[in-house]
Amino acid sequence: MLLRDVVEAPGLGIGVLHGDAEALSRPVLRACTTDMPDPTRYVSAGSLVFTGLVWRRSAEDSDLFVKRLVRAGVTAMAAGEALHGRIPDDVIEACARHRMPLLVVPDEVPFSRVIEYMTGHMAGARMDRLQTGLARQRQWLAAVADGRSVGELLDGLAQQLGVESALITSTGVTVAGGAELDDAELDRITAAALTADRFPLRLDGDFTVLPVGRGLTDRIDAWFLVIRHDESGPECVEAFSELAAVVALDRIRRDERRRVAWEITDRTPTVRAADSRVAVVAEAEGRISPDVLRGLVEDVLDGAVTSIDAANRVVAPAIGSDVDVARLLSRRLGRLAPALRGDRMFVGVGGQSSDDDPAGAVRAAASACAAAHNDPGPVAVRRAELDSALDLLSTLPDELRRAYADRLLGGVVEHDRRTDAGLLATLEAFLDCDGSWRRTADRLHVHLNTVRYRIGRVEALTGRSLARTGDRFDLYLALRSLEPALA
Repeated sequence: MLLRDVVEAPGLGIGVLHGDAEALSRPVLRACTTDMPDPTRYVSAGSLVFTGLVWRRSAEDSDLFVKRLVRAGVTAMAAGEALHGRIPDDVIEACARHRMPLLVVPDEVPFSRVIEYMTGHMAGARMDRLQTGLARQRQWLAAVADGRSVGELLDGLAQQLGVESALITSTGVTVAGGAELDDAELDRITAAALTADRFPLRLDGDFTVLPVGRGLTDRIDAWFLVIRHDESGPECVEAFSELAAVVALDRIRRDERRRVAWEITDRTPTVRAADSRVAVVAEAEGRISPDVLRGLVEDVLDGAVTSIDAANRVVAPAIGSDVDVARLLSRRLGRLAPALRGDRMFVGVGGQSSDDDPAGAVRAAASACAAAHNDPGPVAVRRAELDSALDLLSTLPDELRRAYADRLLGGVVEHDRRTDAGLLATLEAFLDCDGSWRRTADRLHVHLNTVRYRIGRVEALTGRSLARTGDRFDLYLALRSLEPALA
């Protein structure tokens, strides 16, 4: 039943203190009663929560109570007048602030009477819907088992109900469906879906958005069903919700196939991206795992074959110019920003520098990805440009860079291998600290004299003096040539 059905129930006299026509169209799945200060354990998503306001002592209590109802996905709150004689203003204000519909139950009407009406009204309709929904889902599951795609099922249901629909990813990539959504619409839909506190989500009467599978959790790589319509009733939304459950099962199968494909791909050389003149390298910090990031990159780049390099970054080939690829990544991955909540993503795009060195695109993309860490924002996409010595170094063939690094640092690497003296790590720290002996010692947690001794050994083994700018720069480039970012 809808919230409107409760308000319009004959003989109950229930009023609306906050909530517009759209709010009254929300479905009510069940009724809950609680007067606990923290209602979380006693309510569930989609419920109409009845409360006598016994828990209220101050405006802060009202705000916290309503906020917890919103987090639980409650449809609406119904407050009784018996205790206070009226509904306090701070309760109404809290509901308005958190967009929680608020009904008022008259003093002379017990909650049990309203709940009894709801139970009787919902029982028959629920059984009919359950039988219809189960029959539909059995048909859809049989169709999928027979080889029909979820796209065909989605188009069939949309045609049957006279609406347009689409299955999209969190980055706005269309997986299936006939609804054509432009970039502006996808921006609006994904931004709302990634931050919604409840589903179904209604957007200005144009769209209804339903989650596929996990609902309010783990939305970074979520899928959503989008219904475009002028006006759709609860039957339409319910039918698409049933289909969403079937789509969720199909996605599990897709994810399993993808993981098998990754296992096969990861047994081959990482530079599968070398077949393309443009490469993408991506990494993330925070909760985003390499596998989640890998899936996002494949979706955004329309099924590109990805791999994971030695530095645990995602590497992928891309079709098109580096400018177009960077723009596409920025637009689509940028849509995830509302869901990242402190996590960050860094993406580099590089182009092949010459026909003789196909791996150059990967090196350039890796260099750009490293540079993207200095860019602001939750999603940083940078295109490789020759504006630093490292960018220039990344364009050189592997053989030249390896030969250069071996010529300058081969003795140091061999000494570390034999003695575990940490000379290479000390050199890197010394250069990162701009040649400061004290800062290097602090970073490595060693005595100042230890740093002086190790740097002296580096100078003896390389024949270079770290007191001279030119020699210091030579060793810096050699050191960077050893890193996975350029390897």
